[in-house]
This record gives sequence, C-alpha cells and structure tokens, in this order.
Amino acid sequence: MNEINNPHDAFFKMSFGDIEIAKDFLQNYLPKNVVKAIDLNYLVKENGSYVDEEFQNVQSDLLWKTKINNHEGYIYFLFEHKSYKDKKVIFQLLKYMLKIWEDTYEKSKNTIPIIIPIVIYHGENAWNIETNLINLIEGIKAMPEEIRKYIPSYEYELQDFSPKSKASIVGEAYTRLVIEVMRSAFEKDIERFYKAFRLIVELINKMQDKEKADEVFEMCIKYLLNVRDDIEIEELERTAKEESVERGELIMSIAEKLREEGIEKGIEKGIEKGIEKGKIEGKKEVAINVLSRRFGNELTEELKGKIRNADDKAINYIGDNLLEITIEELKEILN
Repeated sequence: MNEINNPHDAFFKMSFGDIEIAKDFLQNYLPKNVVKAIDLNYLVKENGSYVDEEFQNVQSDLLWKTKINNHEGYIYFLFEHKSYKDKKVIFQLLKYMLKIWEDTYEKSKNTIPIIIPIVIYHGENAWNIETNLINLIEGIKAMPEEIRKYIPSYEYELQDFSPKSKASIVGEAYTRLVIEVMRSAFEKDIERFYKAFRLIVELINKMQDKEKADEVFEMCIKYLLNVRDDIEIEELERTAKEESVERGELIMSIAEKLREEGIEKGIEKGIEKGIEKGKIEGKKEVAINVLSRRFGNELTEELKGKIRNADDKAINYIGDNLLEITIEELKEILN
C-alpha cells in the first residue's frame, strides 16, 4: 500500500478503512436496491492503491471486496480532497477501475468482476459536474444506436459532503462523526465550523466503546489541526467542554503531543518548505505567463493576484492543465 502522505489521506484510510463505517456508509448512502444486492456481511478490505502518483496529494482510495448479486464484486471508494471540484475525475476514476480489472481478470473464465465506484467529495463548493461518461460525448442525444454501440459508458455514485451541499448526514454516530469532520475541513465560516465541532463532540459522546471513542476523537482533532490554520486550541477546548469536560482536557493533551512532534520535525520541515516554496513561486509565474498569452486581457490583474496568492494544490492543478483550462474554470478554482 502507498505510504500515507498527507492528513486527508490518513484520515480517510483510518475512517473508511474501518469495517463498521464501511458497512454503515454503504447501508445509508447507496440506493436501496443496490444495497439489497450487496452482501454487507462479506466485506474484505483489499491492500494497495490505484491512484496515479501525480494525484496522490489530492486523491485517496480504498477497495473492498464483497458479493454482489451472489457474484464476487468490489466497492471502490475514491476520496477527492481538493478544495475545488475536478471535471476530469470521471476519466481518472475509469483509469483506476481498469487497473482493478487488470488485477482481477479471471483468465480461465474470461470474466471480470463488477465494480461499484463511489466518489466522496468534501471541497469548498458543491459538486455539480457530470457523473455519467456517456453524457460527455458531444452530440450524444442525436447519435444513432448503430454509433452508440462504440461508446463505453459508466456512472459513479457521488456523495458530496462539501459545506455548501445540502446532503443530509445519516447513519450511526461513528459514521456521522467522520462525515461531519470531513465537511468541517473546508468550512470557511469559522462560526459554522465551531458549531459543527460542538456536534462532533456530541457524536463522540454517543459512541459506546470509550477506548475507541478516545482514539477516534484524537484522530479527528489531529486531522482538523493539520488541515486548518484558522482554529485555536483554546477555542476548541472551550467548545468541547460545553459538551464534555473530559473531551476538553483531552484536546490539550493532543495539542501537547502535536507541539512536541512539531519541535522534533521543525528543522527538517522548514528546509523542505523552503525548497518547495521556491518551486511553487516559479510555477505561479509560469502559469501567469502562459495564461496571459492564452487569454489576453481576460486574465485581469485581479486574477493574476489571485494566482500569486493561491494555495499549492490550486497552483499544481493549474500548472498541470495550463493548455486545457478555461477562463471560467480558472475563476472558479481561484474563487
């Protein structure tokens, strides 16, 4: 299995790699008729990752083997932890499914198993892009049936847990907790974040296994502190104590652990960040130069300023798509 290389990846694999969450999530978020066809008592987590190396900083995945309609099949989770939505995920997901089929191809029978793909997204804006490949084919509605047979098609299940989505959060306390934490990661409104955090503490307190609850709570706190730089330990402690004095005290203990780890790794990380910062600044200027040639006056000084102030993920995405990105897509990413 690929090494866990960022907080989003670590949180996703620790939570959705838990069989209790996997079962509960599938039970509550897949269409009911699909759930009926899946044997939730036969779930086996597979080792390995199918995400391309270039996307490992913005995508994570998990593969569960199961029985679907009495035949061996797979549930494939792809976790999108960009702060913005990527229209090309439909192609990346298909590529990963092809890799799975190559690994699971039954030579003696000349068969491949069914794969149910699920995309989990929790970026800043709601997901409003196509989930069915055939609908991307230009002129598909007027295409005669004789031509349609040449067109591959598949559809993925989408679960949008972005702060702006209207999806309700259901399931057992542990599942709801994980999703609330994911949604909070990109919540820009700090007041709504602390309101959500109060709910997170409530859900932790509903978990019956106290030892596991403590482990999960520590995992959630570390994740939120790693992915957000606008929250204060003292405010987390105060909010937690409104629901549980014990949880508030545990937050300070977790914070001390992180502080000690930070001191130990500070020098090494400082050097790495310095090198990386130089690379990112260079990418920003290259992006501005190329996009200025492509869009002319449409690339306003305001947009140039936003590129210079953009985070690493956005700049890496823009850099990888300099010749394909549209001005509308650019504005959305930089929003």
